[in-house]
Amino acid sequence: MSSDLEEEDEIFYGGGKAISKKKEEETSQSQMKEELPPVKKESAALLSNDDSKAAYSHDYLMPADETPSTSESEELTEEPKQEKDIEAEIAHTRHDKMRAAEYHDVTILRQRAAKHSAEEAKLFKKYMTEEAAMIKYQENSNKARRKAERYIEKGKNAMAKADDKQADLEYLEDGKAERTRVRVAKLKTKAARMKSKSSSWMSNSAKNTQKAAAKRQKAKALLERSKNHEAEALNYNRRANNLQKIQGK
Repeated sequence: MSSDLEEEDEIFYGGGKAISKKKEEETSQSQMKEELPPVKKESAALLSNDDSKAAYSHDYLMPADETPSTSESEELTEEPKQEKDIEAEIAHTRHDKMRAAEYHDVTILRQRAAKHSAEEAKLFKKYMTEEAAMIKYQENSNKARRKAERYIEKGKNAMAKADDKQADLEYLEDGKAERTRVRVAKLKTKAARMKSKSSSWMSNSAKNTQKAAAKRQKAKALLERSKNHEAEALNYNRRANNLQKIQGK
């Protein structure tokens, strides 16, 4: 065979008909196409653009020798930043919770102090009411005692006049002596009446004195309770002030 044969030259196979080399290649390619499944248009487009980097998206894996883009590196570093921000927010929230609890404790102390202050004011009002009643009874007692003293003085004067008239009876005549005896009897009656009135007013004075003493005792008991509540209010306010100073540091 000659070495100058070209592609269009015929080749003989075992004594059959001569087939050209070009026709043999076409038949083999057609057989391969029939055996392969049909390829979609999208995959064909992707295969046609296989060499361009624009065909790659985030859904495809990147070759090992290539580095991620700037957007992907930002996405990778975004998660630890968010974790740091969350930790800071948690710490800040815990601090705020602690401050809120401390402020709640202060408000509880203030509320208890206010409660004791209100009770102290209420008891002090009752104390002043009882004190006013005590002063009123004391004044009434003094008035009754002064009236009793005046009646006692009037009774003494009437008794003194009756004694003088009684002493003059020996030196008077019968007519004058009888009128003097009547006068002496009237003066003694007046003295007895003044003594009765003075005793009545003295009893009234003693009664008012007893009421004043009872009011005074009740007032002092109320004042003691009021002072106790005032001391408790001051104690709670002092504790609240100290707690606020600690919070401010």
